[in-house]
Amino acid sequence: MALLKKDKVNIIKAYRELTPMAQLAKEYSVSRQAIYKIIKKAGVPTMKGPYTVSCDCCGKPTTKTRSRIRKQKHVFCSMDCYKAFLQAGNGFPYIGNRNGQRTARSIVSQYFQLKEGYIVHHENRNALDNRLSNLKVFRNQGDHIRYHRGFDVVPIWDGASIDSFI
Repeated sequence: MALLKKDKVNIIKAYRELTPMAQLAKEYSVSRQAIYKIIKKAGVPTMKGPYTVSCDCCGKPTTKTRSRIRKQKHVFCSMDCYKAFLQAGNGFPYIGNRNGQRTARSIVSQYFQLKEGYIVHHENRNALDNRLSNLKVFRNQGDHIRYHRGFDVVPIWDGASIDSFI
């Protein structure tokens, strides 16, 4: 099946918006080579090398690869800009040390026997907010990551259920 001119325009637009060629090929039921030819014919650069983008904190131009840009919601030119972005209240709060996490483990261990490998999770991602209603315990790091990624993972302990009785 031949692609319409409208499809080709949409492919070029999607590629410029960092959609991978493989995903476009699957979506339009053509080969990656066909996508490559469409993009190349339109004069769009297809190099895997670095692209120049602006830092989300200071606006300074920085170079990143397409895959790095696709994987991250925000792009920063340096670690200093990343920390400044977090301290300005964007994303989750920047916590410079792990004392909040250690404190959370000691609080949870008063109500639940923590074993090695159990992960204490702060629901609002603020490691200094150690209210029981903000703390959950997961069996391992894998369950914890799956929970962050939106899978239906039930924690083995939830402080919110205890906090309502206190």
